[in-house]
Amino acid sequence: MQLIIDENGAAASSRLTAIRAAIMLMRSMELWRVGRLDPQNVLIILAVISITSEKLMRADLDAKYHALDIYLPLEQLQGCNVASIAAATGLNRETVRRRVQDLIGRGSLIRTEAGEIALPPEKVSVDSALELVRRQLEALVRFANDSLRDGVLLAR
Repeated sequence: MQLIIDENGAAASSRLTAIRAAIMLMRSMELWRVGRLDPQNVLIILAVISITSEKLMRADLDAKYHALDIYLPLEQLQGCNVASIAAATGLNRETVRRRVQDLIGRGSLIRTEAGEIALPPEKVSVDSALELVRRQLEALVRFANDSLRDGVLLAR
C-alpha cells in the first residue's frame, strides 16, 4: 500500500494539514530535547544525522544494517563538517562551531579519524535512541492517519 496526496482533499483541508504538521514537528522537537538539549543543539544533531546518513537512503544498504542496534561502521557515513551543518540549519557558522565543540565535549558528537563530525556509534543503539525512534514513528502514524481521515491522503 502506498499513500498519495489527494489534491482536492489537500486543498480543502489545507488549514488542518498545516496545523497537524506543525503539531507533529513540535512534538518531534519536544521528544529530541527532553531533559538534555536546547533547540539549537537539537537542530545541529538532527543535521549531523541527516547529512551523514542521507546517502544510506539512496544506496542499497545491506539488510544487516537496517536496525539501529547493529553497529554501522563510520566509514559508511557521508562526511559532515561545520559548514554543512551551518548550511543545513541556517545557523551562523561560528555558533555551529562552538556548539559542536560543546556537544563533542559532552559526548553527544564525535570527530572521526578523518576529522568529520558524527554521532558516537554507541549512542545510536542505546535504548533511549530506540525509544525515540519509536515515539517519532508513532507521531508520524498519527499524522498519516489524521490526514487519511481528513481526506488529504489516499491509500493505494
